[in-house]
Parts: sequence; structure tokens; C-alpha cells
Amino acid sequence: MQHIELHHGPMAARIATLGAELVSLTKDGREFLWQGDPAFWHGQSPLLFPNTGNFWDGKYRYDGQEYALEKHGFARKMEFSVISRSADSVTLGIHSTDDTLKVYPFQFFLFVTYRLEESGIEVEWFVRNEGDSPMYFAIGAHPAFYLPDFDPADTVRGYFRFDTDKPIEYLIPTEKGCVDAEHPQLLKLDAEGMMPITAKTFDIDTYVIESKNISRCTLLDAERVPYLAVDFNMPVLSLWAPTIARPDCPFVAIEPWAGSCDTVGFSGELSERRHINSVDASQYFRTSYKITIF
Repeated sequence: MQHIELHHGPMAARIATLGAELVSLTKDGREFLWQGDPAFWHGQSPLLFPNTGNFWDGKYRYDGQEYALEKHGFARKMEFSVISRSADSVTLGIHSTDDTLKVYPFQFFLFVTYRLEESGIEVEWFVRNEGDSPMYFAIGAHPAFYLPDFDPADTVRGYFRFDTDKPIEYLIPTEKGCVDAEHPQLLKLDAEGMMPITAKTFDIDTYVIESKNISRCTLLDAERVPYLAVDFNMPVLSLWAPTIARPDCPFVAIEPWAGSCDTVGFSGELSERRHINSVDASQYFRTSYKITIF
């Protein structure tokens, strides 16, 4: 594993070749990305591919066969090759191997590009189907960010704001990390249309938000001053922090997903999963998200 350093004006970033993971994002020397203390959570910004979240019982079915895949897939544990790089951008890639084909029977190329800008970073994913039949997959981000001026004694530690005035629905993981899609919940916002972040906010574990009306999630400090934002065009936005086990957790994860976890008891084919992506032979899928620092 090596680390790739990027610089652009006041911004700096560091990307690990293991998992093509963003492991540092600073502006004027201030770190915004969680630094991975295993006492809370060892991750920082893992790439989720070819699945986001859990399969029911850890298994899925394709073309008459059953396969087992762990939560969030295998890309985060693979060593990526550096395809190209400059002072402020880098592209890394992996392809299917004999080992991946045992658990995921599709031939693919996956490229991840980081582009550092004056006020943040853009992350682009490019998935190409190298097989001769349709390829099914999910892909997602899992970046965690420090809460600004964190004090575990504060009742309210910050706020989320969403770029919509329409009702926001979310699903809750209820069994084996899977959701009950038949009973969506309505997100409760305060009088100013924001979602307060407290030590109890994530007692449900994860908010799996159906994001058809949302393209930006902004993290604000306890005084409601914008701190950073994540922009995306994906069907799911997950929000998470491990405060059930660690109420003093100093970070939150803002996770845009082009995919979803399974529903409770799901026994259908891979192609029938919620928010699954399909790419025909020799075709590709491309999407991106952006982190803006204020």
C-alpha cells in the first residue's frame, strides 16, 4: 500500500491505494476526515463495491447459483493500481480476479478518480462490464467527518440540512442489517428544517434515506454555521454514527449510495434488489459525489 498526496490551493488530500480510500482531507491544515481510531471505528472513507450494506443472511442469488458476500463488498480490501496522476488528481483502478469471480461472477474494471479543487474534492466512479452478459452491482461511499468543535457534553453537536422542502422518508435496519421497506419513517426536522445531531440521534443505528428529492446534505456546527457539504445524484443517502456503543463519538458518516442493503427476508435474484445497477456487456456506469468545505 502507498499513499498519494494531492494539493490544490489551501486544500490537501491523501488517498491510500488499499481500497482507493480517501484517508485525509484538509483545508489550511485543518483535518475534516475522521482519522480512524479503532476505539470508535477503524474506517475513514471506504469504497463500497459491488454491494452496499448487507445481503440477507450474507447471501445472494444469480443465474441459479447462491453466493456469499460480506457487508459492503470486497473493493475496500483490494490493492488498486495508480492509472494516472497529477498534482491535484489521481485515478486508481482494479479489475476482476480469480478470487473475486468466486464470490461475484462478473468480469469488470473499476476506476476511482479524485479531483481536488479550491474548496473540496470530487470523487468519480467508473464501472465497466468486461463480461458478455448484464452485470449487476451497487456502489457507494462511506466518508466520516469530524463534528466541528466537538464537545461530548453538548446536548446538540451539530445539524444536518437537506436541499429540499419536501417530506424526507427513511428506512431503519431492523434485522441482520437489512431494512423493512414496507414501513418507511418520516424524518423529524426542527422549526428551521434541520436535523439535530445529539448523542441519541443514531440510536436507530442508520438512517437509510430515499434521496430522490435530495442532492445535497450539509453538516452545520452547533451554531448552525455550515461546515461542509456532500453533493450527489444517487438514490440513497445513509447517515450513521456508532453512538449506541460510543455516545462520545466525535464524527458522523454521510454516505451517498448508488445501491441499498437488502430488505428483511429478501430471497429474490440479484437483479431484483432495491436500487441495483445494471450494465450491459462492454458498457459502463459512471457517477460521482463531491465534498465541499466551507
